[in-house]
Amino acid sequence: MIKFLRYSLWLPLLLVPRLLLAEPAFYELNKEGQTLWLMGSIHAGTESLYPLPAVITSCWQQSRQLVVEVDLNSVPPDEIARMGTLTRLPSGQTLKSVLDPALYQRTQEAAATWQVPMQALDQLKPWSVALTLTQAAMVRSGFSPDLGVDSHFLASAHERQLPVVGLEGFSEQLGYLASVEPYQSAMLQSTLDELTDFRQSFNEVMNAWQNNDSKRLAALLKEELGPPELQTWLEQTLLIERNQRWLQKIPTLPDRSFVVVGALHLYGPHGLLSALKQKGYTLHLLTSASKSAH
Repeated sequence: MIKFLRYSLWLPLLLVPRLLLAEPAFYELNKEGQTLWLMGSIHAGTESLYPLPAVITSCWQQSRQLVVEVDLNSVPPDEIARMGTLTRLPSGQTLKSVLDPALYQRTQEAAATWQVPMQALDQLKPWSVALTLTQAAMVRSGFSPDLGVDSHFLASAHERQLPVVGLEGFSEQLGYLASVEPYQSAMLQSTLDELTDFRQSFNEVMNAWQNNDSKRLAALLKEELGPPELQTWLEQTLLIERNQRWLQKIPTLPDRSFVVVGALHLYGPHGLLSALKQKGYTLHLLTSASKSAH
């Protein structure tokens, strides 16, 4: 369940680069004696993702603590159990009974394609099915959550015995997941649509991320947010509201904190980069972008 949640909030959005010809976005933030480093994360990866660019490694070695969305290595057992409860349908219901026949058939076909047994899905809520199928597609495509950027730094922080701080608690993420239920059929439908050309869209997004092409990345990710009602919910609940909460905590972080959050949180009018500038931070992009990113 913990591995599942490492990227469960992002559907098939924040995907994984394999080409190391350019550098992902990495920022230094300065304000009134406080220096922070900020990196947009991808939540799954391959061995070829590493080593990260030297400037990122150098700043990491100077850091005093790691800041992530949620410290998934320190989750109380009762909250993990609650996660299991939230993902499952009420007693007496099955996936077949809550989906219309056409959507259920498409789900069966996707499960067969990505080698997920239907009995593993039959008791799950539709939004959980969508995330499970996305996870399977990523894994079957050769990508592992254990090799994601956030997992990489969590492991390194453990080795260095650095403090790890979460910008939000595990229970908060549970609340976000549960709140998708009014839109869960649309979420599943959108996910199934994306899985039909998963590898192509996967390559497009990963190249934009790797090339530090923020405009292209943001445009691609917005395209994949689904139909308007789902897109509105995702943007408001999973991006804007969370960013607003995080912006209250970031100014209180100790000097030389190293912050790793999902890449989509950085961009756009409600993104962290724009908001931190408004709060008086000076931002320096420390990595290089490809020419196409300008």
